[in-house]
Amino acid sequence: TRGDGSTGEDITQNVRTIRSIPLRLNLDQLNLDQLPALVEVRGEAFLPLDVFERINQEREQAGEPLFANPRNAAAGTLRQLEPRIVAKRQLAFFAYTLHIPNQDSSEEYTIPMPNSQWDALELLQKLGFPVNPHRQCCASLQDVQDYYNYWDQKRQDLPYLTDGVVVKINAFRIQQQLGFTQKFPRWAIALKYPAEEAPSRVEAITVNVGRTGAVTPLAILQPVQLAGTTVQRAALHNGDYVAQLDLRVGDTVIVRKAGEIIPEVVRVLPELRPDHAKPFEMPTHCPVCSQPLVRPKGEAVTRCINSSCPAIVKGTLTHWASRNALDINGLGEKIVEQLVDQGLVTSVADLYDLTLDQLVSLERMGHKLAQKLLNAIAKSKTQPWSRVLYGLGIRHVGSVNAQTLVQTFPTIEQLAQATVTDIEGIYGIGPEIAQSVWGWFQISSNQTLIARLREAGLQLEASTKTIALDKSLPLTGKIFVITGTLPTLKRSDAKDLIQNAGGKVTSAVSAKTDYLVVGEDAGSKLEKAQKLGITQLTESQLLDLL
Repeated sequence: TRGDGSTGEDITQNVRTIRSIPLRLNLDQLNLDQLPALVEVRGEAFLPLDVFERINQEREQAGEPLFANPRNAAAGTLRQLEPRIVAKRQLAFFAYTLHIPNQDSSEEYTIPMPNSQWDALELLQKLGFPVNPHRQCCASLQDVQDYYNYWDQKRQDLPYLTDGVVVKINAFRIQQQLGFTQKFPRWAIALKYPAEEAPSRVEAITVNVGRTGAVTPLAILQPVQLAGTTVQRAALHNGDYVAQLDLRVGDTVIVRKAGEIIPEVVRVLPELRPDHAKPFEMPTHCPVCSQPLVRPKGEAVTRCINSSCPAIVKGTLTHWASRNALDINGLGEKIVEQLVDQGLVTSVADLYDLTLDQLVSLERMGHKLAQKLLNAIAKSKTQPWSRVLYGLGIRHVGSVNAQTLVQTFPTIEQLAQATVTDIEGIYGIGPEIAQSVWGWFQISSNQTLIARLREAGLQLEASTKTIALDKSLPLTGKIFVITGTLPTLKRSDAKDLIQNAGGKVTSAVSAKTDYLVVGEDAGSKLEKAQKLGITQLTESQLLDLL
């Protein structure tokens, strides 16, 4: 599976049961003498609608819970431990991409190497893989628009669900030139169709407190079918959004799934509003801990800032145990609730002090299950420093940003001692993230937490493999500041050049700065650099360094 982009799950035995995927490549008609040692075929497994309906009918007759939609059913099927069950569910497959490792090496293949996406799909089909029969090679953007519009209507007749079309640059040569952003290819885009909408009535408006203390309004709805699932709740984002909608209990609203996943209220039908409906007001005190709520300046979100609030503690524990963080199997929301409600855990560090007797005291927790959970908690101590950093739940630090930070700060001590300027100088880390990380380490309770985690044996430094840097880059480890207007380069272009060569660019001159790149109309940064004896570079001297 794709997993987190680096590590997935091995589902080979289940994939072998998908009848449309060949167990051996069809090479007869290609007349080949020499083949690559390895080819990689990327694609998607799915459940046709008629198969999905049959499976749900069988589950209903057997008294089993029904699958919400074909996508969930397909994902659950692929992760089954028993291939026999997978085979019975009759998954289908479309191949999307052919990748041949070391394709640019000197090794000679007689296999006709495709030069475009279209040629790759044709070759995949010859090799025996199913490819989508409705694919189309478009000569212009208007052709793309026409294709998109055509399938907006015709997709209802397809034997499977789809929420859009994918557009790719055809020529592989141009794909390679365009490359990737941090997350996505620049040569492909998914054009989504407008999300399905449905009317429902608001029966109540409640508020939830998340792990960061954010207090989010939530609409409780009359159940409605939407995109294959029953929707009873919808996100309202924040108090400003509710006021903008002028949403009131009893209103009839239009609901859709944002990104086909999260239900949200998009508009109110005021003509159907009942008499005496009152406007919603955000609470002034936390509904969980009763402490006053605050709304930070410049933010739309209202927050509970009591770090001991049970809702925040529960959210923090659930995040810590999540798959991309410490991945503690068996520590779900229901167990977290019991641990917090019974006062057994008030921070993530308390997890590592739990005993078998304490866990056995929980509802529906026998000795065997309790021991498994203790083992999973102990195993989490081996998770790498990047996962621990992500698990700490620092605002704006996702799993990718955590890995980026760890590359520069391979130990928690180094990150804790870094300034905002140091952190902001990392490629891909902006001022908001830098301020958030720096601020987190200034809080005394967080420093206590770090000490307890170290005592418990958590990994708070990266392995030598993780922190290995490319020493061949000319500017590795050097810190730059740019001031003034450069003759030919935009400041952003100069920054990219420095960072791509291994250097860091910060916004302020300090004793740690190695070089100041100086353009016209340089200001106070130049004066400070001169006082500190920092080397100054012109644009041409910078280019010479590169």
